[in-house]
Amino acid sequence: MATERYLEVAPVPGLARIEGARVCVQGMGDVGLVAARAFAEAGAKVIAISDSQGGILNEDGIDLDAAVAYKAEHGTVVGLPDTLSITNEDLLVHDCDILVPAAVARQITADNAPHIKAKLVVEGANAPTTTAADDILLERGIPVLPDIVVNAGGVTVSYFEWVQNIENEEWEYDDVVRRLRQRMRRTIDDLIACHSSMVAGRDVAGNADSVTVVGDGPVDLRTAALVLA
Repeated sequence: MATERYLEVAPVPGLARIEGARVCVQGMGDVGLVAARAFAEAGAKVIAISDSQGGILNEDGIDLDAAVAYKAEHGTVVGLPDTLSITNEDLLVHDCDILVPAAVARQITADNAPHIKAKLVVEGANAPTTTAADDILLERGIPVLPDIVVNAGGVTVSYFEWVQNIENEEWEYDDVVRRLRQRMRRTIDDLIACHSSMVAGRDVAGNADSVTVVGDGPVDLRTAALVLA
């Protein structure tokens, strides 16, 4: 949801929409697999995915159902027929449009950030990008949709559950998805507006010359997200 709205409002050079995008996903747990399926359903091509033991690559797209079944039988996706086995390190620097680190923290570092080939990084895990890597990616012009926004969906739905309990209600699944999509899209809009204001030297309210947290350098989306929060 976050990536879809971001590309609608702030297209990345060479990447205007999810449909047709080549996606690499590090991680195949609750976040990574769900993200991979969501990208595939939106028309993207998931060309690489991994688990703790390694990853697999198929430039024509990976059959996610086959990958899940293979992992259930063998304990890993590595070795899935019609795929090339790669390391998690190789996955992170593979040529793709969207890179989704959705496993553990500190995966994109000062060592591999100079070699990231993705046009957009979408953080599914908590803190998968180090501060030094953030600076490198910003300098290289590769936007990073930060974890504080991207993976907030689970907490948001937990809030919805709390509201239903308080009100003694039970919402339909489609209603929950609609509410979540509405909030995520609005959050991305607010993030982009905040980022644009900071880049222009204004605060969130639009006051000129009042932003001092970023100094004279460029502003990344993570900083804007924290300011907005």
